[in-house]
Amino acid sequence: MTLWRSLLLAAAALLAACGQKPPSWDVLLSGKITGQYPDYTVTVTAPGQLSVERPDMPTQTVAVEPIAQHCLRGARDCAYAVEQMLLLLRDP
Repeated sequence: MTLWRSLLLAAAALLAACGQKPPSWDVLLSGKITGQYPDYTVTVTAPGQLSVERPDMPTQTVAVEPIAQHCLRGARDCAYAVEQMLLLLRDP
């Protein structure tokens, strides 16, 4: 099991124990984006859709569902999908 998947499972278990719902894919991917690019602002415009404001660049929309589907297939597919998303968001 990879570190990413282990962290997701641990966070879900911790939140379940506290009586809270686990984080959504929107929240998890928003955190990955702001962790990689601290100057970016991420807003959930609708469930499954993120708006990423990038300084001095056009705002970009990220569809969460295709990335989540890759993540459900396994850690390797998930890492690839997240990495591709992050590459598309960086400076041109």
